[in-house]
Amino acid sequence: MTRAAQPAPAGEAGPSTATPEVALITGAARGIGAASARALARDGVRVCVADVDEVQAAETAAALGGLAVAMDVADAASCAAAAEHAARELGPLTMLINNAGLTRSGFIHKMSDGDWDLVHDVILRGTFNAMRAVAPWFRDRERRARRIVNISSIAGIHGGAAGANYVAAKAGVIGLTKAMAAEWAPFNVTVNAIAPGMIETRLLDSSLPDGMRAAVARRIPLGRLGTPQDVAAAVRFLCSSGAGYITGQVLEVHGGLTELTPAGGPVSS
Repeated sequence: MTRAAQPAPAGEAGPSTATPEVALITGAARGIGAASARALARDGVRVCVADVDEVQAAETAAALGGLAVAMDVADAASCAAAAEHAARELGPLTMLINNAGLTRSGFIHKMSDGDWDLVHDVILRGTFNAMRAVAPWFRDRERRARRIVNISSIAGIHGGAAGANYVAAKAGVIGLTKAMAAEWAPFNVTVNAIAPGMIETRLLDSSLPDGMRAAVARRIPLGRLGTPQDVAAAVRFLCSSGAGYITGQVLEVHGGLTELTPAGGPVSS
């Protein structure tokens, strides 16, 4: 969103109001990424919808008046090219939302190297690749406020069975968030993470057995599954001027659910 100018400490420049805000959002073709793109676009942010699904990314971007770009977060060159294209078309990047992700669920004694590597390449390496790609626009001494929001998961905090690759990758995103919050604070960049719970997305559909949705919803204290819009509201806040003194934090968005594995299960032989 276009953030209001804030008084700057003596000797420091405050955030510019003349230059528009520009957000690069990964995995933004649908789900949480698309909802975040819509929320920021409504606030006047110039949005780049980045995704491996070029067709859906183009449709999402067209609907909100943004820019679509093909981006494979697991590939460093693809990330660099996408960031450069977004900056060239929309202006200097000021926000990065790392949302791209996937799952390959399974018990660790049956998990292949390929499933472990793929999840880490997209979630953890992808977050690293995207942050490194935006460094030219975030590591300067202008002291203009810039924001990074990394989408982790409550699995990365509280754990969960039958998904060690996903849990480890999402926990790694939290560690990376805290490291970069310290590293880029001198450039007036805030870096925070959001840890969603059970959110109604394709990712949840792919990991939740048929007929389990109602049972899962009953375990959530607020009594329902979350929506992409619930998470997008948190993204919008962390990108706002009101979050200018918040960095290195993890905001849990889960309706009160913290235990992903029911007592006594799951079990696999």
